[in-house]
Amino acid sequence: MAKVVILSNTDGYYALAKKSLNSLRKDNILKDEGAAYLVTEGCLWDCYWEQLLEGSEVVIIEWMGVTLETPYLQGALDYLKKRDIAFKIHAGGEAEGNASNIFKADDHVLTAKYSVYGGIENFKNLWLWLLQRFCALELEYNQPQQMLWNGIYHPNADKVYTSLEEYQEKFCNPNYPTIGLIFYRNEWLLDNLAYQKALVEECFKQKVNIIAVFSHGVKNPEMGAPGLEEAVNKYFIKDGKTIIDALINTIKFSLTASASLDLSVLKNLNVPLLQAYTLMRSTEEWRENIQGMSAVEVAISITMPEFDGALHSVPVAGKYRDEDNIIYYVPMAERIERLVSKASKWAALRHKANKDKKIAIIFHNYPPTNSNIGTALGMDSPESVRLLLSVLKREGYVIDHIPENSKCFMEEVIACATNDRRFMTDKQIKGALGKVGLEEYKKLFDNLPKDVREKMTEAWGEPLGNVFNYDEKLLIPGLANGNVIITVQPPRGFGEECGKIYHDPVAPPTHHYLAFYYWIREIWRADAVIHVGTHGSVEWLPGKAAGLSKGCYPDICIGDLPNLYHYIVTVIGEGIQAKRRSAACLVDYLTPPMSTSGLYDNMAELESLLDEYLDFKDNEQDKLGDTAELIRKKAAECNLNNDIKEDNDFDGYVSKLHNYLTDIKNMQIRVGLHILGEPPTGKNLLEYLLAMSRLENGSVPSLAKVLAEHYGFDYYTLLENSAQKIPELGLTYGKLADKIRNESLDILETLAEVDFSIEYIPELLQKKNYSVMSDDLKDRFSTVCRYICSNLVPNLAKTIDELNNTLRGLKGEFIEPSVAGAPTGRNFYGVDPQTLPTKVAWEVGKARADGVIEAYIADEGKYPETIGMVMGSDMRTHGVSFAQFLYLLGIRPIWQKGSGRVLGLEAMSIAELKRPRIDATARITGMMRDSMPCVVTLLDKAVKLAASLDESDEINYISKHLKEDIEYLEQQGIVKEEAAKQAVHRIFGCPPGGYGAGVAYLLEEKNWEKIDDLAQVYVRWGAHVYGDGENGAYMPDLFKRRLSRIDATVMGIDNREINLLSADDFNSYHGGLIAGVRSCSGKMPRTYCADSTDQSHVVVRTIEEEVKRVFRGEIMNPKFINGMKEHGYKGAADMGNYVAHCYQWDATSDVMDDWMYEDLAVKYALDPEIRQWMEEVNPWALHRIAEVLLEAEQRQMWNAKSKTKKELQKLLLDIEGEIEERAD
Repeated sequence: MAKVVILSNTDGYYALAKKSLNSLRKDNILKDEGAAYLVTEGCLWDCYWEQLLEGSEVVIIEWMGVTLETPYLQGALDYLKKRDIAFKIHAGGEAEGNASNIFKADDHVLTAKYSVYGGIENFKNLWLWLLQRFCALELEYNQPQQMLWNGIYHPNADKVYTSLEEYQEKFCNPNYPTIGLIFYRNEWLLDNLAYQKALVEECFKQKVNIIAVFSHGVKNPEMGAPGLEEAVNKYFIKDGKTIIDALINTIKFSLTASASLDLSVLKNLNVPLLQAYTLMRSTEEWRENIQGMSAVEVAISITMPEFDGALHSVPVAGKYRDEDNIIYYVPMAERIERLVSKASKWAALRHKANKDKKIAIIFHNYPPTNSNIGTALGMDSPESVRLLLSVLKREGYVIDHIPENSKCFMEEVIACATNDRRFMTDKQIKGALGKVGLEEYKKLFDNLPKDVREKMTEAWGEPLGNVFNYDEKLLIPGLANGNVIITVQPPRGFGEECGKIYHDPVAPPTHHYLAFYYWIREIWRADAVIHVGTHGSVEWLPGKAAGLSKGCYPDICIGDLPNLYHYIVTVIGEGIQAKRRSAACLVDYLTPPMSTSGLYDNMAELESLLDEYLDFKDNEQDKLGDTAELIRKKAAECNLNNDIKEDNDFDGYVSKLHNYLTDIKNMQIRVGLHILGEPPTGKNLLEYLLAMSRLENGSVPSLAKVLAEHYGFDYYTLLENSAQKIPELGLTYGKLADKIRNESLDILETLAEVDFSIEYIPELLQKKNYSVMSDDLKDRFSTVCRYICSNLVPNLAKTIDELNNTLRGLKGEFIEPSVAGAPTGRNFYGVDPQTLPTKVAWEVGKARADGVIEAYIADEGKYPETIGMVMGSDMRTHGVSFAQFLYLLGIRPIWQKGSGRVLGLEAMSIAELKRPRIDATARITGMMRDSMPCVVTLLDKAVKLAASLDESDEINYISKHLKEDIEYLEQQGIVKEEAAKQAVHRIFGCPPGGYGAGVAYLLEEKNWEKIDDLAQVYVRWGAHVYGDGENGAYMPDLFKRRLSRIDATVMGIDNREINLLSADDFNSYHGGLIAGVRSCSGKMPRTYCADSTDQSHVVVRTIEEEVKRVFRGEIMNPKFINGMKEHGYKGAADMGNYVAHCYQWDATSDVMDDWMYEDLAVKYALDPEIRQWMEEVNPWALHRIAEVLLEAEQRQMWNAKSKTKKELQKLLLDIEGEIEERAD
């Protein structure tokens, strides 16, 4: 039995311990006195480990983590204490990460020095010292000796360089760009340098200098370790100037979060930081695995480096183990070639003159028609690009001309070839921006992996295929303007063959799609590409989730091109996908201008009548006259009769009407579009600040709630009881809410007058007569005002960085990382998935779940047995949807102290829940599958835990359904063991390597007849099982059975910048879920929307209620329409999209009444002013609106008035004629 045992879960520490022990044995200094073991991921403490430690006298455990609170360490700690063995556990720098027995202060110091100094010799002496110190063996040992903390490695050198000048003289060509590389010091200490050697050699081939630096991480003065910062400053900066042009990092985790580097160091370097991955699996395993990287790798190699502003690149080495379980890396030559080429392209941007740079600006275009060029959520993309062109010209880029305005700009774009082949002319074909013939395309195609070529040929035929093939040339749409091209991303391909929507959700992109990016990259030879707005399709093409290979379509398309991507700041998960799968440097942009809805037209008149009734009914009833009848009539004119019933209680009816209008009136809505780099000013700034201060911002209070409390009320009590009178104020609750809004705006206007000076806040308290506030309220009021002045206003002013940082990106500079939020223009990052759901999100998720259950009971008089959900990455809310799912099951996360990571799960008692455990089925997105694999596993384990509990069917619907499903599956001929395995599946998603729900494509292509068709596509795209050990097996019958059992669906809303009609994804996923339930169960489920925009006040509505709320509050609101009109082409496009999304939700979920279609027709299509405007700026959007409305009528989804139908038909013909005339 070994006297000294060293245990570690880190490969580097274990390798040093094992190699040094082997060396001692080889030299016959030791025999069996020591033993080293590697503790693998997920390992639990059990009798196996106790047997290994039997007879040991001292145990060292070196653990990668932050606390002792892991099952393994807790088991080890208990065992070691009971046996009174000398031990030292080091699991973090803080006290809670350490434990020991018998070790004295000097012992701790010496152990640390041997370990931190590192190297084989130091570890040999660690073994000898431990045996001498604790086991009384007479052995000679040396004191710890410091090794190099950092240095420059080169495979052709006979030494490590610690002098930059000496290294440069020997190995650097002053005419080449220079790349920096940082890698683990332990890899140098262990001579594990194969991939570093390959990188250096590849740089030589590509005529690039490389400075490959190993370094210790965190500065440790006690050990004399200078840390990574010293290495960066020593080897990458000379005479105060950065001497590298790009930096490659292979160190895992976050350099900044680990305190190895301050962000200021990276900002000072001011070069692109490319993250390369040393895999935690072999190259063969990576190649075969469609996910590419494991859940742990996603966390430590993908997510955490994003905190540093890293740009994702590629894997560079596979991980292997020798006979002693010691790791070594094998370089991946092809991926290393891609990495160096990519780094070189970024580096070249620093040296090439702007006048010589060629930039490709790509508009997204979905659906791929002329009505929607420049798809970009919340952004006026044409005007943004027009301004970008102006700024580029100012910076010396060759731009022939700047269009006068966005209208002229889009006329130029559409005069050229576009994706809309309905209106393509011979002139556009002849004058296309570019053409790719067979010979050129084969240069790309023939070098693709064999399986990619086969899939492409099977899907689209032999090259060049038929899509965008004109006279055996693939057309490249767009126009050239000097050294800049403005082009349009090709269609994804599902519209080319609708059969693929039904049968092939992972169909590859078309030959034309690949040729488009090949032409930009290799034929036109762009220096960089800019994708404009949220979002396009390249990051959603089939392939690995992370750590892409040469066979992944995003990698094939983007290649080594520097890719800047403008992304809206609130859509975090999708932005992270673009960052990871298209190697994008994000430059985020602000949300569109917001305002409160207010009331208009009939609703404003109805509110006046209601207020009149409330004024007179108590004291002056003789003045009421026929007010009651006028209210009924006006409510009917507002189409509220089906939504709010009188039920023989007129006063109650008045209250419900008033509350409804107050809710609409106080809705936050869009009133325009954001223009890249333009901060909000004037009234728009005040409205932004009003919206941002209305809710709490972390610990900063809500301005509206503070003012409501000043008047002695809870803010939501005012909104939800708006008809109630306040005699002492002579106001209704609703009018006081109006007063609070006006006061909030007045406060902001007053602060604006003094340039948002913090010093003015005490005077503001006096001036506004808030001096009577309690001290606590004064303090909270002042906190809000200080936050507005010192945080919100300065950060919004930095919106100009959206353009500035685009320019900096094109110069190959570092784009600062940031959490999503103002200031924009940053390369935002997400969250560590291992921390989800957070404790805050858990409370919000519980409130959501309780609200849905309560709503269902109110509707049905019983508990729902199964609830269906759609879940994305949930980064913005830190896992509220995950928490909701867990809480429905009655399963609670267990969080690790300190790190906040979720360590495990525990079942809540029924006494605590006060209800049965509700079964839940989740349809996860491909984005969640990719970015949150550990959460997917967690949710699956939660289902299994709930199903395993010994509880009756009356209180545990999961186990109830499990038994029923096992019996059903056995009846289908499935053996019991497999039936039990299948019966517990609750997590379904896209096929491996695929994305989306398919329903949006089907609806856009009009290739469906009945709800069953929509359900068929939803099942085909979503019936893939995920979870612990499940990686996407296709189980359509099981998914259909799950859908058939769903009683209610719930969709989450967590912000007001985006609503369920803003994009078609919401309906494709959640509407598709509803369609699936309708088809599989034969009935409409209860459909709910859980609104946690204010996390302290969750509101649950039905989907139909939410659609009507958005319809009344935003879509038909003159504020919204007038705001869109200010943005010409893009405003009209967004209005057209709103009409399409209304129709699509109606197709899946039956949410539109006839009056809603009628209102859309009258206002959006037939209104003379709107029609004239659209005809001028975007007649294609008007064409789309008329076409969608007529389709709804033809499908009998809308019983249109005869006059309206005829006018729409005439409009469609007229517009088609006008468009054809334009083309001529």
